[in-house]
Amino acid sequence: MKKKLLALAVAGAFVAPAAMADTANVNVYGVMNMSFDGTSTGNAAGGTSYSQTKVSSAQSRIGFKGAEDLGGGTSALFQIEQGLNGDASAGTTMGTRNTFVGLKGDSWGTVLLGVNDTPYKSSTRGMDLFFDTIADNRTLMGGITGVTSAIAFDGRSSNSVTYNSPDLSGFKVGVQYVAGAETATTAASAATKGNMWSLAGSYAAGPITAALAYETHDMGSPGSGALAGAAAAPSITGVANKKERAYKLAGGYALDQFAVNVVYEKTSDGFGAGGVDLFDHRTWYLAGKYNVTGSDAVKVAYTNMGHVGSVNNSGAKQMSIGYDHSMSKRTTVYALYTKLTNDSAANYSLANGVSTGGSAAGGAGAGLDADPSAFSVGLRHAF
Repeated sequence: MKKKLLALAVAGAFVAPAAMADTANVNVYGVMNMSFDGTSTGNAAGGTSYSQTKVSSAQSRIGFKGAEDLGGGTSALFQIEQGLNGDASAGTTMGTRNTFVGLKGDSWGTVLLGVNDTPYKSSTRGMDLFFDTIADNRTLMGGITGVTSAIAFDGRSSNSVTYNSPDLSGFKVGVQYVAGAETATTAASAATKGNMWSLAGSYAAGPITAALAYETHDMGSPGSGALAGAAAAPSITGVANKKERAYKLAGGYALDQFAVNVVYEKTSDGFGAGGVDLFDHRTWYLAGKYNVTGSDAVKVAYTNMGHVGSVNNSGAKQMSIGYDHSMSKRTTVYALYTKLTNDSAANYSLANGVSTGGSAAGGAGAGLDADPSAFSVGLRHAF
């Protein structure tokens, strides 16, 4: 009996290192981004102005990723990522963010299956100098579900197949298809299936970056799946079997001392009676950063949205100014001030779900024509 136990122990000594080596390519990563925010709704026509202070979480997350070399320049890869709420006002669920499995080839690119950011979104996220804060430009850009689009364009899609090309002398291409009929409740013969396509091309070489992106949502028939008709946007009607589209053009120029980024976006849909656009609008974004030292930077950004559809005075503007201090490559302390100015027929809120501190800025009682603002001091640590 003792000999058998000894044999098992020796075998285990050899098996355990092999098993550990097989899983050693799994990496844990993430970001914790917390801030102390003071927000004000500003003056509101017919509403009540009020202020708040909050401790907020902005796109904090944790993930696990890894790859296996299959030989011949090909590898298998995976990623599981979930959002974290350091504000403790809500729970977290595994796999809520980019979560996929795929294959990568050095010569032909990457194919991914699962939940993933759209190429439309990814093409310009890095140009937002206030990304993942209460001053994020998604307050007005990318489409707000049920307000400026049936489904947000700057999104993360489930049921997706994504292809990303290799770097071709600075050029890259991304294509994503989203299957919209996975939750069908009507017979296949009686429904038009919805789907979604997102495409983007980008260029980066030296100080210059550029991007061109396009995305279309085919809503399909009500009951035919996840994108179908009013099921995708319960706050609006009449979008069944119709499409909405968006495109954007972006460019950036960066040197050691400064950087400038500009993004232009245009949407159209034909959701209204007689094919008239219901949510069509244009938005542009201009931002600049000046590096005071190797660790300190001053930055400023301006976003301008025109009127939505045929509703006059339904646009808005956002102005932001901030200061970043890099304590290390992974840790940054930041301070910012942002102000959102709504036109008389608009009621947009700061951050649009990016930060838990943004919800109060244009919240209940603000009414139309509110001018929410916020001051934020935060700490961002990537691991």
